[in-house]
Amino acid sequence: MVAVLCALVSPAVGWADSGGGPSAVAASPVAAKRPAWQVTSGVPSPGLPARKEDSGASPSLLACDTHAVGVWAYKDQAGVQHNGMNVQVQVRDLLTGALISGLTDSNGHFDICFTAAQFTRLYVTFKLENGAWRVQNGTDVYNRSTTVRNNPVAGRTATFGTVGPGDGAAGHRAAHAFDVANDAWLGIPHSNGCWDPKDSTCRQFRIDWSNIGPEDMDHYDQVGNVVHLSPGTPDAPMEVMHEIGHALMDDVYNDAFPSTVGCPSPHAPAQASTAVCAWIEGWADFFSLAMNRTSVYRFRSGTSIDFEPPTWGFNGIGNGDVTEQRVVGALWDLMDFQVVNTEIWDQHNEVFGLVFSTFAHHVNTTLASFWSSRGTDGFDVSDDSLGSLYQNTIDYGYRRPLIDGRGQFLPTFTSSTPAQNFSLNTAVQSWSVVALRPSAPTDFALTLYDDRAQTVRLGSSFLGGQAVDFVAIDSNLRPVGDYYPRVTQFQGPGTFTIESAMGFDTLEPGAPTRFHLDDSQVAAVQDTALTAGVPVTITLTPDNPISVAGLFVMGDDPGNPSTFVQSRSSAVASAVGSNSGGQPVSVTFTPTRTGEYGIVTTFDNVGGDYTLTRS
Repeated sequence: MVAVLCALVSPAVGWADSGGGPSAVAASPVAAKRPAWQVTSGVPSPGLPARKEDSGASPSLLACDTHAVGVWAYKDQAGVQHNGMNVQVQVRDLLTGALISGLTDSNGHFDICFTAAQFTRLYVTFKLENGAWRVQNGTDVYNRSTTVRNNPVAGRTATFGTVGPGDGAAGHRAAHAFDVANDAWLGIPHSNGCWDPKDSTCRQFRIDWSNIGPEDMDHYDQVGNVVHLSPGTPDAPMEVMHEIGHALMDDVYNDAFPSTVGCPSPHAPAQASTAVCAWIEGWADFFSLAMNRTSVYRFRSGTSIDFEPPTWGFNGIGNGDVTEQRVVGALWDLMDFQVVNTEIWDQHNEVFGLVFSTFAHHVNTTLASFWSSRGTDGFDVSDDSLGSLYQNTIDYGYRRPLIDGRGQFLPTFTSSTPAQNFSLNTAVQSWSVVALRPSAPTDFALTLYDDRAQTVRLGSSFLGGQAVDFVAIDSNLRPVGDYYPRVTQFQGPGTFTIESAMGFDTLEPGAPTRFHLDDSQVAAVQDTALTAGVPVTITLTPDNPISVAGLFVMGDDPGNPSTFVQSRSSAVASAVGSNSGGQPVSVTFTPTRTGEYGIVTTFDNVGGDYTLTRS
């Protein structure tokens, strides 16, 4: 005999206990525990359904004197027992129609108090329904009823043990689908006890499932507001959660679900389609990941996709916000749970509630419109969070910030990697420099812009080979502010290191300055005041015997603002160390103008300690 859940309330046709007490689920020694991150305390109860037969009590009940206790449980596809939360438990009397309802707690336990005198033909019905969601077959809610117990004794406890849908896979699958919805309920922020934080009247999610039917029918019905699952889908809880994600979108959008016209079916996550289609499916995928706190989406087929690693240059995955997989990765990277991000561009972390807040309070049809709404809501849309999108080939104007004195090593670039855009801020009235060191055999070009849109070009450096490119800025004459470097691959594939540095020190005659640079740093700069017509010698001496360094003197014309930004090739004097390394580098020249000059030192291979002198 195959045990299934019945969609009827009557104990005569529902699954019954044998002998009125033994469990329908052979209890595991220890039921599976909820993940440590899944919080149950403080989450509002979904409540009982609004229907009279489920929420009422008829006839009028007297003061309770007896308890019905037990545990509701089911087994997943691996045979592991789970105690189900928020399952409706009804204590009923077969003769009088007396009814008291409650919900199982976070451990699947129930304890319902009743008056023994009014329940002379006692039985308990478990229904996969509460005020917020239900699992049904057509219009019938899945339920399971115990056999009748006669004449419970007042003051005694009627113990029903561990009860469940039976040993057949069908009933357990329905209970599993119900429990996935409970995970979603626990995972979203609540302010009003509804799925949609804006609602005054809550919507009940309906999940329609049958053990009979085709295996390719998973979908959300926007007209009927029903999630439809194939017979085997509950064995893949992430696919169930995906469809609940669609139901959630329809609810918070007040049934203004984005048009799916033109969206491919079935949809391949790696395939580019449209921004609308990618948003619809990308949200549902992401919601499933977020509710399970994993970047790995597991399909019923046994295959999986890890949405964390893909970035620029991954073959077979479309780029941009028209590709579902990229949208999923972007949303995941916004809130991924890494303590320390190890990805190149994604350095941002935030809680799911921030993403959900914008999602729930705006009807967005694309990731781009979601991002605009996010900014309206006052959430982070700076380069810090834009990097999470860029990590997934979605560029909404990302400019990777350069931090003074900290070199950044960028990974191997291929022909599919776009130009890299950066931002920096000058904060002191002195010379500053942004410098780039390519790795062999790659070559890159460095261009500096005055505006974030990169339409106002200030200067560039594109020397061949592995020479350090740099552009220097004279903030003695030019106001301090923001600048936007761009790095374009000229020859590759390969890597590069980029750094911005401000001149906090001044080089004085007869007063050597010593400084240390680590291997990640590319250049340093100091100001020195020179007088027209007075010869000067500047020398850079490395302590490291293999260090190859360059020395450049940068000058400009106070009457010509176009000279306030200078490339390496514009240096008024320069010298580059021997390839053998470790040798002093020196320049002697006579300034033609009086003013503050910038002394730029570049480091072609390794860092170390250096001494800079002026005589």
